[in-house]
Amino acid sequence: MIVHRLPRPDRHSGRLHTGIYADHTLYTGTVEEGYDYPEHRAGLGIFVVLSGNGQCRLNQQDEKVGHAEWLLIDRGSLLSLHLSRTGTRPVLLFFDTQMVERLMGEESFAPLERVHSGEINFHMQLEALAAPGNSCSSFVTLKADSVVRNILEELIRQARQASMLAGRLEVAKGSTRIALFKRLSAARDWMLQHYHEPIILEDMAEVAMLHRQHFLRMFRQCYRLTPHQYLTETRLLRARQLLLQTEDSVLQVCQQTGFESPSSFSGLFSRRFGLSPAVFRRSQPIRS
Repeated sequence: MIVHRLPRPDRHSGRLHTGIYADHTLYTGTVEEGYDYPEHRAGLGIFVVLSGNGQCRLNQQDEKVGHAEWLLIDRGSLLSLHLSRTGTRPVLLFFDTQMVERLMGEESFAPLERVHSGEINFHMQLEALAAPGNSCSSFVTLKADSVVRNILEELIRQARQASMLAGRLEVAKGSTRIALFKRLSAARDWMLQHYHEPIILEDMAEVAMLHRQHFLRMFRQCYRLTPHQYLTETRLLRARQLLLQTEDSVLQVCQQTGFESPSSFSGLFSRRFGLSPAVFRRSQPIRS
């Protein structure tokens, strides 16, 4: 892996403009007086901001990347950067082009190209890769390459999953299907972040920028569950995790996972896992 400082905007040439990389390449730095980099053709990469907020324009659409969010940049996309706040620390990681083609072929990352705020983020790995150190050490280089390879493989797994889910949508035009999937998956990410709060269908439809009935129909096609069923399953899985890993009471677990009442929580949990929350906890091995 090669680490570079943020490229100078007045040097509008070189690898950053071809979208082709002979090695994994990471650009980082701290913005001192604003930073604007012109539109160029990008390779497959990830954009995160370690401090502050990042703004960019991706394929003629403005994107803002905040804390615990990451932006997937697809191969061949048009990208420009607009970082106005002093102290902002952006990280751009682009993957070895030949490795991407070898592992992914002509499969598309397009359904994944958006700002992500769900369960998986890459901030810790990218912060470690961007940290100053003995980058000339062969051990450090091998370790960095391994980390980047793992990130790339996870992105490929997610891209294939996204393509499969998008393919379920009963929409004739491919570009419309991808755009619709991005909206649905953004609403799903939002649900996963806010599952412990009161959520109604209109909330999720608003995040997806779709009419509630259209959102309901498309979400069911994509995820094979209604939004309400998906939310309930998310809450039940989190409740089971808390019962296994914490000493919180059943009532506390109920409240932490967004269920309206202990009785409804107990009934839903029993139907899903075959035991009431209290009996389920007692059935588990004693934690040391």
